[in-house]
Amino acid sequence: MTEVSVVLDPGHGGPIDTGAVGRNGLVEKDVNLRLAEATKVILEKRGIATLLTRTADYAVPLRVRVDLADTVNAGILVSIHHNAPTPQASDGPGTEVFVQSDRPDSRRLGSLIYESTVAALLRVPDVQWHAAPDAGVLMVHSTRGGDGYGMISLPEIVSVLAEFAYISSPPEADLLATDLYLEIVSEALADAIEDYLTTDHTGSGFIEEPRIFNPQPSVGAALCEEVDLG
Repeated sequence: MTEVSVVLDPGHGGPIDTGAVGRNGLVEKDVNLRLAEATKVILEKRGIATLLTRTADYAVPLRVRVDLADTVNAGILVSIHHNAPTPQASDGPGTEVFVQSDRPDSRRLGSLIYESTVAALLRVPDVQWHAAPDAGVLMVHSTRGGDGYGMISLPEIVSVLAEFAYISSPPEADLLATDLYLEIVSEALADAIEDYLTTDHTGSGFIEEPRIFNPQPSVGAALCEEVDLG
């Protein structure tokens, strides 16, 4: 059996958990899956064994995604998302990569993904980008303490959650619907992952101050939360 180096998690899936929806009708769960599939093809051509947490439009509970990645003992887990709601206009893409607070390797992976994908998106002309004031490579802490997102707090392996662009922003959603977007971002993401696995490069974009945020269960929102069942 081939040892799995990378697990890619296309966020959301199924008829209820669609993720965010753009004004052009683009659905986040579909973009996430297409980007994961395209990235997997590139990585495997480079000899990097890659597994997806879902391969079609069906629901996969958060814990199942995490357990799959941990069970195959992959080197890294990358959860793929596209953001909402739309923040203020920006000169550059508002890509956000959420990282594990207690793992320097997660910070390094997130920084490489951020640097590579932002550079790729900046090469696309005539797009009005949007970004949160603290967009970058971030720790997200809940008010209860610790990492707020389940795809960050639960895995035993190194993990990150990436929000590549704003599907809620019409000009960005129009870009996300194109083959060009899939081509440049899948290549950039694969480059960053290969860089992480084969070099000691550190990337850029890390912000020391954590964001305080409590993800809430919400159909159609770009969340990947661990719900407290009491």
